[in-house]
Amino acid sequence: MAPYDSGLPGPVRLAAFRGVKAVGIACLMTLVAVILVSCSTPGRTVGETVPLNRTGHDTATHRTMDYRIEFSYAFQPGHGSTSDSIQFNARVIPRRGLNTFVLRLHFLDETGQIIGTSILYAPGARRGAGRPTISRLIEVPDGAARMGFSHEAREQRIRRGRRP
Repeated sequence: MAPYDSGLPGPVRLAAFRGVKAVGIACLMTLVAVILVSCSTPGRTVGETVPLNRTGHDTATHRTMDYRIEFSYAFQPGHGSTSDSIQFNARVIPRRGLNTFVLRLHFLDETGQIIGTSILYAPGARRGAGRPTISRLIEVPDGAARMGFSHEAREQRIRRGRRP
């Protein structure tokens, strides 16, 4: 049996193959870009996590490209009907030029699933959530084994061409 022959001259067949190949590569690149964007949506994932110290207090610094937080906490076990909590103290230093910045503290279980969230910093929010220093009593969900942070940040837009 003879191999399939499209009846087109060699250079035309080669050009048609290159066109199909280019379309396939473009589709693949688009698919990869969509997957990467959906996986890196800000505020949806928790970066580095630290074990929840249930025996005393702990101090640490967490930093990303958008912020730095220097924090300490003291674990307070619940008594009777009250649940466990932490006295959380921190100083948040957002990067300059951010128009919007929201910082969250997440509690995770042993499998890494988020089981509780508290907004730590959100300028314009009530209850002092926009202050750079934080001192709050935060309830710890049952089964929490680790803590981590997530954030959402948007830069200020510079408007060009407009004069006051």
